[in-house]
Amino acid sequence: MNSRALRRLAAVTVVSGALVAGLVSPASASTTVTYAQWQSDVTAVTDPALAYVQQRIAEASSTSDLAIVLDIDNTSLASYFYPTTYPTPADPPVLALAQYAASRGVKIFFVSARPDVIDLITKYNLTAVGYPVNGLYSRNPIQLFESVQTFKTAERKALESEGYDIIANIGNNWTDLNGGYADSTWKLPDYDGLLD
Repeated sequence: MNSRALRRLAAVTVVSGALVAGLVSPASASTTVTYAQWQSDVTAVTDPALAYVQQRIAEASSTSDLAIVLDIDNTSLASYFYPTTYPTPADPPVLALAQYAASRGVKIFFVSARPDVIDLITKYNLTAVGYPVNGLYSRNPIQLFESVQTFKTAERKALESEGYDIIANIGNNWTDLNGGYADSTWKLPDYDGLLD
């Protein structure tokens, strides 16, 4: 087993504990989730994710090939809580993680189910609220007919084929995370689909 495969196996163990800690919440789709509750639950996941990213950066001889992949809605941006605000505010714990990693040379990529016709608006929103954007991957009209997971997996696979080591993949839906091509996955709360 190569070193990347071993890191992924170790990361799954670390992430599993963080997910349990981060997702234990009385909120469900039948109740209202407050912004404060969401931030508390997000922080329960992003704190160990940041520690993992810091460890990976410290272990790397170079960070030029390290990358983080982020979902956008209700992961990078607080879309549910600010549905009519533009630019949509950032999710502060995710923004802090992205800014920390970028300041150490890690590339930040966004893979979103959004249609590519709004890429300019999306990229402006991300940069306006402080995100470094090394790449934005969204669905073209043909890709809108394939599953979100298939699209997102293919984009991560393409990034790895370009030589990037995706050290962390963060999203609030399993379709953001399943399919491989990331050393670790970190699931933010979606409260049984409320924040989809």
